[in-house]
Amino acid sequence: MREKDPEIPYVKTEHAIRDLICSLMERQDRMNEQLLQRIVDLQYRMDDLEADLSAAMGKNYAGDPEEPA
Repeated sequence: MREKDPEIPYVKTEHAIRDLICSLMERQDRMNEQLLQRIVDLQYRMDDLEADLSAAMGKNYAGDPEEPA
């Protein structure tokens, strides 16, 4: 199978398959990183919204008039 001149070039095929798998794994890693960044961004936004909501609720319960944004 690993002769210098086989009918099917196994070594070249192995290299091509390895390159394909490695490029797919790199793409998967980049996609996972982008998703994680998006999740972190959404968590920050959600925290900000919750803080704004609790601040608005606190104003309403204290009897303070709401300020226009």
